[in-house]
Amino acid sequence: MTAQIEAQVFDFLQNIEENNNREWFLNHKDDYNKAFTNVERFINELIGEISRFDASVSGQAANKCIYRIYRDLRFSPDKRPYKNHIGAYIAMGGKSANTAGYYVHIQNNMSMLAAGLWCPPPAMLKKIREEIYYNPEELHNILHEKQFVQHWNGMDEGDNLKRVPLPYPKDFEYAYLLKYKSFCTLKPYSNAKVCGMDFMQKCVENFKSAVSLVNYMNYVIQL
Repeated sequence: MTAQIEAQVFDFLQNIEENNNREWFLNHKDDYNKAFTNVERFINELIGEISRFDASVSGQAANKCIYRIYRDLRFSPDKRPYKNHIGAYIAMGGKSANTAGYYVHIQNNMSMLAAGLWCPPPAMLKKIREEIYYNPEELHNILHEKQFVQHWNGMDEGDNLKRVPLPYPKDFEYAYLLKYKSFCTLKPYSNAKVCGMDFMQKCVENFKSAVSLVNYMNYVIQL
């Protein structure tokens, strides 16, 4: 493992956060290209490492996984033209696929890793809940695997429902699993840790511990 996120990436992201306009961006396009190239090299190596334990991402390339820095302004009241982060979604089918996978988010003082399935569309969410209801132990056991618990703090509950969704009974033993609207886990990282020599190793260790969750989600949505 040789690729490493360089400090210049955060320098650029901090600057675009403070100067989010087209004129500044065009005058500093070289800074963006250097930051993007550094992240691209990191993600390409990370894909290779992940494919060792999750063959579904084999053959993916960073340019199919890294999101554009340009924001979609069509329906947003926020007219800032550029994102203040660089994100990459490593998954079967690439960043635009509705499949579970592994996410790297690089942002000044707000970086994180994530794994699983974020905000599945209604039909897919219905299918997942049905599988959970009829076979709840499988997902419950995945979330309590030793390796998963060591590396993650459970699944993100930020947008969970407060009540068990219909038509499921309120007294269902694994009701907490039915309240999820996303099935992903998150882990924050500081700038210093992202730029650390062992960040690639940390990414691999974390994502490997979440492969059961990713595989489970992909199995369910493809049933």
